[in-house]
Amino acid sequence: MPVQRDHAVIVGGGIAGLTAARVLSEHFAAVTILDRDALPTTVEERRNVPQAPHLHGLLFGGASALDELYGGFTVAMTDQGAPPYDPQRDVAYFFPEGWIRRAPSDMRSVFGTRALTEHTIRTLTRRLPNVRFRHAETIGLRRAGGDRVDAVVCDDLDGLGGLIEAELVVDAGGRASRSPHWLADAGFDAPPESTVQPFLGYATVHCHLPEDALPGDLRAVCAPPAPHNTRGAFLLPEENNLYGLMAVGTSRDFPPGDPAGFDEFLRTAVTPVLHEMWQRAEPVTDIRTTRMSVNRLRRWNELARRPQGFIAVGDAVAVYNPVYGQGMTAAVLQAVALRDRLRQADDLDTAVERLHDDVMAVTSFAWQAATASDLVFPVTESRNMPAPTPEERAGAQYLGMVRATAVDDAYVAGEFYRALGLIRPEFLLADEVRTRVERWVADPPAPTDDLSRPPAWADADPPTRSRPTAALPPSGTAAVGH
Repeated sequence: MPVQRDHAVIVGGGIAGLTAARVLSEHFAAVTILDRDALPTTVEERRNVPQAPHLHGLLFGGASALDELYGGFTVAMTDQGAPPYDPQRDVAYFFPEGWIRRAPSDMRSVFGTRALTEHTIRTLTRRLPNVRFRHAETIGLRRAGGDRVDAVVCDDLDGLGGLIEAELVVDAGGRASRSPHWLADAGFDAPPESTVQPFLGYATVHCHLPEDALPGDLRAVCAPPAPHNTRGAFLLPEENNLYGLMAVGTSRDFPPGDPAGFDEFLRTAVTPVLHEMWQRAEPVTDIRTTRMSVNRLRRWNELARRPQGFIAVGDAVAVYNPVYGQGMTAAVLQAVALRDRLRQADDLDTAVERLHDDVMAVTSFAWQAATASDLVFPVTESRNMPAPTPEERAGAQYLGMVRATAVDDAYVAGEFYRALGLIRPEFLLADEVRTRVERWVADPPAPTDDLSRPPAWADADPPTRSRPTAALPPSGTAAVGH
C-alpha cells in the first residue's frame, strides 16, 4: 500500500518545492510550504532569485512531467500567452560541431519567463486543499531520537509558531540551501560536494521585435559559448509578444550591462544573427546582469548515515550552470521520482532511503552534460571532481559524434533533443542511433566554412563541416557525457 502519513514540511516555495508539494499531497494529510519571502499571487519575479530576470527554458521533459503532475500545465501557460513550441523544429541550436538539424517532431514545450512559469505552477499548487503556505525563514532542523529529523525550526514571521513538527522534511531551498549546516548542527555529516566554476555571466534585455526579424520559420536561437569563442547569445519568445535576448560570456568574459558594450559583445559572439536582431529590437527593460554560474553537486546518496525523515531536491542537490536550461526540468523530474517511490513503498523510511539514489539517477545526465561542456574551457575551475572513468571518457567521445551526426540526421537530432530534454538519454545508445552514427563516422559530409548562419527553414539542409573521424566506443558503454 502506498505511503500515507500525517504531515510533511517543505523548505522553499520555488519550482522544486511546489512540485514536491503536489506529489506529497497524495500521501500526507497536510503539506506545509515554508518560504522566507511572501510568495507573490501575480506574475512577478520572486525575491532572492538572481536568475529571475534572465531567460529560462522549460525543456520537453519538464513540460511533459508538469502536465502529468497537474493535468493542465501547458494549457494554463498558453492561456496566459506563453508560446508553445517544438524544440527540434522551432529552435536553431548551435554546438561546436554545427547547427543541429531542424525538423518537425512530436516534442512539445512552452516558452515563458521564469515569473510566469512559477506563477502557473504556484497557482495550480494552491488549489490543492491540503497544501498551505507559510511565510517563515528556516533556521535549523530538530533531531529526534536516533537518526531522525522530526521538525523544522524557523523564525516565526507569520505568528503561527516557530517549531513545525513533521514526519518528512524536504529541503527545496534552492541555491541558497543551508541544510548541510543544519544537519551538521544536529550531529549529522554533510554530503560530499563537487563544484565546477566556469566564470560565466549574463546580460539580458526583454524587447519587441518585428515579425520578420528571425530568418525563415525560426522562432528561437540558442548559441552558447564554444571552445573557439567565449561569447554566445540566446533569443527566446515570451508571453506578451516579447522576446528575451541574453548575451552569455564564459571564462570571465562577462557581458556588460550598458547598451554600447552589449552591442559590441553580441557583434563578436559565435553567430552574428543575434546582433542583427538586437539592432532591430525595441527594448522594454533595462539590461540586467548576473555572474552566478557555478555547477554544484551534493551527493546525498553517498552518506554512510543518512538522516531519516529528510530528503533534498532541486538545487539543494544539484545546481547547474543555468546556460544549459536544465534546472527547472531536473527539479520537476525529481518530483516524479518522489511520486513513483512513494507509490511503490509501504514504509516512509524505506522510500526516503531509496529516494536519494532515485534523485541522483535523474540528476546524473544533466550534471555530466553541464560540467563536461564547462570543463573544455581552460579557465574553468573544479573542486572534488573525480577523474573520469574510461567509460565516461568513451561516453563523452561518443556524444560528440552524436552531436556531429545530429547536424545532418533528423532522427539522431530528435533523440539528441530528447536527451537534452532529460527524456530517455539512454536511448542515445540504442541500435538505430549507433548505426546512424557509425554511418556518419565512416562517411562524414563535405566541409563547409560558414557555420555562422543558422538553418532558416526546418525542412532545409543545414550547413555542415567535416569532423575528425574516430572509432566508436564499445556498444556496452553506459556513461553518456556531454
